[in-house]
Amino acid sequence: MAKTPAKKGPANVFGMDPTKAQALVDSLTPREKQVAEMIAMGVPQKDIAKKLGISTKTLDIFRGNVREKLGATTHGIGRIWFCALSA
Repeated sequence: MAKTPAKKGPANVFGMDPTKAQALVDSLTPREKQVAEMIAMGVPQKDIAKKLGISTKTLDIFRGNVREKLGATTHGIGRIWFCALSA
């Protein structure tokens, strides 16, 4: 029997390489990872701030840092987060 060649490229519905997504997520600080995960899960901004014990203005700073490091919009954070889970 002949081996089937390994699939190359993205292995998810978002069309993103899971390894690249994981590297992006790994570039986040622990607090930024908490914020990114909650954003990906669709938790409202006020609830994220309350759960983390920070103001919404501080959350805005973290969210901006996450967007910058991931090179994504707020909606894109979720896509990258879930792609990283499949790595």
